Amino acid sequence: MDARSLVEKILGNIPVVHESSVKIMGLTLDPSSQSRNMPYQSMATSLGIPAAPELRTVCRPLNQIDFTLEVCLSSMSAGLQLYQDVLGELKERVTTDKVTGLLADIRDLLAQVNKMQEPGQMSSVAQYEASGLASRLPGDYEVQVATHFTLLQLRDFTQNLKRSMRNIEHLTSRHQLKKKKKVFNFLLQVSLTPPPPHT
Repeated sequence: MDARSLVEKILGNIPVVHESSVKIMGLTLDPSSQSRNMPYQSMATSLGIPAAPELRTVCRPLNQIDFTLEVCLSSMSAGLQLYQDVLGELKERVTTDKVTGLLADIRDLLAQVNKMQEPGQMSSVAQYEASGLASRLPGDYEVQVATHFTLLQLRDFTQNLKRSMRNIEHLTSRHQLKKKKKVFNFLLQVSLTPPPPHT
């Protein structure tokens, strides 16, 4: 499965995982009901739920001169590693096995993102350190709150990742077009260059 398909699969599975694992009244992924989440925001902060890199600042549209492909891919990788870790810890505490499938999709997408990097740049992929979130979740209530906000953040991150991948595809197509144009111009110059005179 390619990266674009994995992104769509993750976005489709997030509501399924949320519905099966979060039972607290008022905690919903519905954007129109986000005000109901506010009373739980302070708890989420105290639990230390980590936030993924902000892709919108490092994967800007290609007309921005500071767009750097390597930094963008590295941030994508770090964010996916983060959700692998956090959901891996939550998986041991939630009452649904649907998290396992979501984790598998994130793992596969991470592999795809890392493949996009040049071989010499793989060592620069940002490495995410374990959050230790499980140790800060004393009961099922805290687990559900952590699961809700993690899935909420994962959805936002994946939507930004989707937009960033479109930027990368645009960058790649432009780069290939420039390369083809250079080759064409070179061949044209060669064809127009008169042969050396015979001695």
